[in-house]
Amino acid sequence: MRPLIKILSVLAIPALLSCQDEWIFSADSRYSLAFSADTVKMDTVFTGIASASAGFMVYNPNDVGLRLDAVMGGGTASPFRMNLDGEGGAAITGLEIPAGDSLFCFVSVNIPSTDDPSLFHAFDSIRFVMESGNVQCVRLSAFGQNAVRIRGRRIGSDTVLTARLPYIIYDSLSVAPGATLTLQPGVQFYFHRGAVLDIQGRIIARGSADSMIVMRGDRLDNMVAGLPYDLLSGEWGGVLLGSNSYGNVMSYCDIHGGEWGIKADSAGMEDTKLSMSSSIIHNVNGNCLETTGCRVYIANSQITNGGHGCVDMAGGVSEFTFCTIAAFSLWHLADQAVRLSDSRAGSSFPLEGATFRNCIITGRHSSEFVVDVADSIRETAAYSVSNSLLMVRDTADVRFSGVEFENTRNKAYGASNFVNNTLSGYASVFALDSLSTARGIADSLSVVWPADLSGVPRPPSGADAGCYQYKP
Repeated sequence: MRPLIKILSVLAIPALLSCQDEWIFSADSRYSLAFSADTVKMDTVFTGIASASAGFMVYNPNDVGLRLDAVMGGGTASPFRMNLDGEGGAAITGLEIPAGDSLFCFVSVNIPSTDDPSLFHAFDSIRFVMESGNVQCVRLSAFGQNAVRIRGRRIGSDTVLTARLPYIIYDSLSVAPGATLTLQPGVQFYFHRGAVLDIQGRIIARGSADSMIVMRGDRLDNMVAGLPYDLLSGEWGGVLLGSNSYGNVMSYCDIHGGEWGIKADSAGMEDTKLSMSSSIIHNVNGNCLETTGCRVYIANSQITNGGHGCVDMAGGVSEFTFCTIAAFSLWHLADQAVRLSDSRAGSSFPLEGATFRNCIITGRHSSEFVVDVADSIRETAAYSVSNSLLMVRDTADVRFSGVEFENTRNKAYGASNFVNNTLSGYASVFALDSLSTARGIADSLSVVWPADLSGVPRPPSGADAGCYQYKP
């Protein structure tokens, strides 16, 4: 047995030496580190709020270990913070990386608030100083945006908000009965999770083609690489138009990413509840536009990707002109794009009129236009669709005139009406494809709406249905 023991002992020596080599540390200047990135670019962050962490790997590709210190270039005054091997601070000393090993470095940024209304650049670097005296750096870069913070504010008198700084709304922004909130072009509302815009008075939100009013969630970072939270639904509440709210006006507004888009409560039909034009309601968990027993006028607008539905109208009077109403939510198997009914939560609301003119109404279902009313009034229900592209099973309905019906035998139907196909990515695109059946079917109402939502001119005759005129 002694020869065997001797052989095993000899074989064990290289393995033991190999294990020991991992813990041999060198101060030789020939050795250096490697990094997974030479620059860490953070997402734009609001000042005074710590960002989500970004990170990079620090590798030791050598056959000996290295000892080093990590020092923030700007010291304790730097807006950036690092964490290496579970230790954080502006300077981390005594780090050891064995041969062939690595460390993960987390970086966050908290940029101090200033009075600067524009985006501004914050930068620094992490200096890795090795025992040999070698210094290697990883650059850090972020953009800061100052903002006005709103917590539980109730507007009790007429108020004008300018676009000088964006607004972060943490729980709610409410407008009391009798008060008017006016938003100037370019106003940006960033709502925290669950926050709502509660209008019991009135809102006048008039943006412009090159300076839209935006209402979205307050997450500026990415869920995963290449997928910003801004493309997700359910990131905030939505807009409520209370039962005593009348005369609301919205133009060139972009409302997206909420639990719902706009809910308009019952208010009677003597006065107009909402006039909305050249606007977008997109990508919400519930309904994009939900009205109950009220009067609304919607024109030249995109109402798309509601997780429940796009337009849900219980009673009332509504007119939709040059609207793209499309249900292709990526996160939900949505109900129909348009649902008309005469009740809500057990209460009756007579359907006095619903008109869709020069519109696109489409989605994944074989029928995206549903009328859910009592059988006794079905034959006399007040609704109509004209000069529109419509995905519906009942093509014999006498309330349809000049309608092009979607057909799965067509070259373009459903999502294929739109460029890049709305199902190909999270940022759905609703500009018309060259093969769309919606092209050239609109009536002469283009004289009233001579330009589409993106500013493309419509011809006086033969315009395209929907909110976007085809552009090669």
